[in-house]
Amino acid sequence: MADSPPNYQAIANRLRAAIRRGDLAPGAKMPSVRRLAEIEQVSAPTAEHALRVLEASGLVVARPRSGFYVCADMPAEPLAPQPGATARPVTLTANVHALFAQVRAPGLIALGAASPCAAWLPDKALARSMLGAARRLGASGLAYSVPPGRLDLRSQIARRAARWGLHISPDQLVLTQGQSQAMRLALQVTCKAGDVVAVESPCYFGTLMLLRSLGLRAIEVPTHPRTGMDLAALAQILQRHRVSAVVSVPTANNPLGFTMSIADKRTLVRLLDDAGVPLIEDDVYGDLSAGKPRAPACKAFDESGNVLYCTSVSKTLAPGWRIGWIAPGHRFEAVLEARVEASLAGSPLFEAALADMFSSGDYDRHLRRYGQRIKDSVRTFSSRIAAAWPAGMKLRAPDDGFLLWVELPAHVNALSLCEAAASEGISIGPGAMFCPDGSRYAHHVRINCAQPATPKLLAALDRIGALAAVQA
Repeated sequence: MADSPPNYQAIANRLRAAIRRGDLAPGAKMPSVRRLAEIEQVSAPTAEHALRVLEASGLVVARPRSGFYVCADMPAEPLAPQPGATARPVTLTANVHALFAQVRAPGLIALGAASPCAAWLPDKALARSMLGAARRLGASGLAYSVPPGRLDLRSQIARRAARWGLHISPDQLVLTQGQSQAMRLALQVTCKAGDVVAVESPCYFGTLMLLRSLGLRAIEVPTHPRTGMDLAALAQILQRHRVSAVVSVPTANNPLGFTMSIADKRTLVRLLDDAGVPLIEDDVYGDLSAGKPRAPACKAFDESGNVLYCTSVSKTLAPGWRIGWIAPGHRFEAVLEARVEASLAGSPLFEAALADMFSSGDYDRHLRRYGQRIKDSVRTFSSRIAAAWPAGMKLRAPDDGFLLWVELPAHVNALSLCEAAASEGISIGPGAMFCPDGSRYAHHVRINCAQPATPKLLAALDRIGALAAVQA
């Protein structure tokens, strides 16, 4: 598998660098699709794809019948965080519970929680698969699905994984009750209370909550919003600290949105294999590639069984079905035992219905529509934030997935902003939730773009900008 990016991405990278250097000034017209295709010696669709990538990143804007222009008020990218390499307990729970309390409020405009819009999920296809599964299974659909779970679903998962380079047997998979249980099992079999786990900084708050519940300490690894975990810094941490596991979201990262390069994924796997430290890979957003070929997971490069791969359909298909899975490598037996102890069994009806969604092609058809909707909303949200939020803020549209990470000006306190927005029925995710003790990212917020850019929602984004502006 080649390490070089596809042509459109390589072109977009070169243009992005030119914009960042100032070679293409704010407001300047970009080369036309035809001219760019001539310069780069590629097809017109490839050239247009490169420009659309820049548009989705908020760097350029398309004007009807005129072309593409560098954004006049182009926001800079958020800075790469630089946390101190000290292992600490997780103490952020108050912020997380406050967010979930907001989500339960009726009529809330939910920009904080990373949940897909229900209207974008394929309810008819899901119902059809569920009814078909109920007819096939009959009374057996009311029984337990004993771990490792139904073979038909595990076989479909293995077939899908082979498309992007992960060749795994169905017998190497354990079905779980969602992504959170998969991650919990991975932590349980690799760590014990008091151990240190290395995480990206900022880190998904759900992972931090799991560490807290298991009595584990977190050590943060500097993570760049474009390239991912600083592998040199990680190597130093591994030399200086006794780390029991590394947790990473290397594809469509939550909250930063980056997807690590294939070369860096290989390096990460090799680094941890050499160190004898397991990698717990959270790939729950991996299928959200917005029309591009699906990025291979780190697990695809795992030759020793050291990577514990965790994912689910919670962000892509049916959050309420609570179906996830883990490919735990050489820790399969330990994970299987822990899965039985955790909740004894799963639901055969939901598992059979998901196997049908995969085999019928309904899931792939949904992903194509869903991915385009996300891409359009990310582009619209990014442009609106760039236009309506205070000068000096920094944002980078995600490589994949639907989350925006925004750095506000230093005088804007994200927690205060979130409280003000919540009082007006708008929920956003404060950056402090993504730090073990809430001591950093005081000027950052995470925005969920997996919903249609309705006038009401765009007005809510404008209102957040207005609330931020008054914090001068």
